[in-house]
Amino acid sequence: MEKNHSPKFKTHTLIISDLHLGTSVSQPEKVLELLKSYSFRKLILLGDIFDSLDFRHIPENTRELIIYIGKIAGEKKVRWVIGNHDHALSDALASLMNAKIYEVYEWQADGKKYLAIHGHQFDRFLVNNAFLSYLATRIYNFVQQFDDDNRDVSHFLKRKSKGWLRLSEKVARSALRFGQKRGADYVFCGHTHKALEKNSNGTRYFNSGCWTDTPANFITIDGQDIQIHEY
Repeated sequence: MEKNHSPKFKTHTLIISDLHLGTSVSQPEKVLELLKSYSFRKLILLGDIFDSLDFRHIPENTRELIIYIGKIAGEKKVRWVIGNHDHALSDALASLMNAKIYEVYEWQADGKKYLAIHGHQFDRFLVNNAFLSYLATRIYNFVQQFDDDNRDVSHFLKRKSKGWLRLSEKVARSALRFGQKRGADYVFCGHTHKALEKNSNGTRYFNSGCWTDTPANFITIDGQDIQIHEY
């Protein structure tokens, strides 16, 4: 995808998740490029947008992204679905981005029901082993920091991690059941950092991947035309 800041593409709804701003592996400049390359009506920030921020020393590229989202929120809908990493930061930053905050965001269009939830709620290991999960995330982020541009080592670890692959499938199954109980036709999650599409009993599931890896992923929604993209 070309680095052109003028809107080249058009969609109704754009979904991004797991930016983990504030970490050494975040890519705020690429996120900003994506947002500027699309004309859209709604932006869904599907959790873990922030990881941790020192408000005295916010990097300029992160500051630019926060300001840009706050600016476009005057003419577009911005919905922030809270994740496990950014929950404590939501109150402080929501006003800066003019975003409405949700634990679960539901909406309807053309007779269909859509549901967005970050997905950590379905991660039993995280719920029961918060410290170990935190430690594993920090180790993986450390490896990414010193990985090459293609993230070959990170990708190898991710492919070989049976736990990571199982987590992706478990979150998908649980999210589908959760969505079906609430009458949703479409369910969207983040959290696992693995872009994924599944279908169960007429309910479709999409995971928006992450922006700490290469390539990054995002989702576009135009009615029932829903696509996962790489950036």
